[in-house]
Amino acid sequence: MRVIKLKAIIAYYNKTKLLRWLWWLTVILPGIGFVLVTIGFLIYAHWPRDYTDISTININENSEYITLSAHGVKDDKTSWSDKLKSVMASTQLPQLSALKQQHISLNWQPHSNNVFTCSVAGKSLGEEIGNVLAAKANIKGIHLIGHSCGSFVILGICQQIKSSNKAIKVQTTYLDPVSVYSGLFWQYGIENFGTCADFSDTYIDTGDTVPGSNQLMPHSFTFDVTPLRVKDKIEIVPHAWPTHFYIDAYQQQSVPVLFNSAERLGQKYSHEKLYLWPFEIGK
Repeated sequence: MRVIKLKAIIAYYNKTKLLRWLWWLTVILPGIGFVLVTIGFLIYAHWPRDYTDISTININENSEYITLSAHGVKDDKTSWSDKLKSVMASTQLPQLSALKQQHISLNWQPHSNNVFTCSVAGKSLGEEIGNVLAAKANIKGIHLIGHSCGSFVILGICQQIKSSNKAIKVQTTYLDPVSVYSGLFWQYGIENFGTCADFSDTYIDTGDTVPGSNQLMPHSFTFDVTPLRVKDKIEIVPHAWPTHFYIDAYQQQSVPVLFNSAERLGQKYSHEKLYLWPFEIGK
C-alpha cells in the first residue's frame, strides 16, 4: 500500500509540475517584470532634476499682477503662448487697469518633451516658480494659463503659492488639460485641477481623446468650446483648438478674469455644470 501511495504522489507531482511551470511563466514572472519596470519608471520620472535655468524668472519688483502661460508636451511657447502674452499685455481689462502688470510666456523645454515624464517635471518646476512668485511682496494677483501637460506647471505654481502666501489671489485657466500624472495616476488632474485657486476655468474640446482633455473638471468651471469649432468648420486639431479659442476670446474680453470679480464669478457659474460655447458669458 505504501508503494502504491508513493507512486500516486510521484505521479501527481509530475502531473502538476508542468502546471506550476506554466503558472510561473505566464503569471508570476511577467508580474515581477511589470512591478520592476513600474518601479524603475517611477524612480526615473521622480528623479531630482535641476530646473534653475527655467524657474529663475526675472520678476519686476513693482509688479502687482502677473500672467504666466505654459505650453504643453512636445510644444514650445511660439505656438500660442507668446501670442497670448501679447494679447494680455495689449487688452485693457477695467478691473486690472490700476495694477502694474507683467506677462510671462514660459518656455519649459526640454522638460516638456517627454510625454511620460512631463507631468512630474512640470509640477516640480511649477513648485519652484511658485516659490519665486510667493516671495514677491507687491504681487496681489496671478493668472496662470496652461495647455495640455503645461497644466501641471500651473498646478504646481498655484499649490506652492497658496501654501506660502495665501494673500495672493490666484486664477488658474486650463486649456485641454492632460489628467495623467506620473504615467500611472489617470485621474490625478481631474481630482486636483482647480482645487488650489481662488477661481479656475477650463476650456475643452470633446473631440479630443487625451485623458482629461474632454470632460468636466469638478473643481473648475468647465466650458465646452467644441460647438464653435464644428459649426465654423475650423481646421484645427481638437487638442490645440482651446488655445486658439482662448486667445481670441480674451482679446474680445469674453472670458472670466478673477481679479476684483471673485464674488460675481462665484455666483455666476457652477462646478457641476458643463457650459456649452457660445453662450452669454459676460465679462
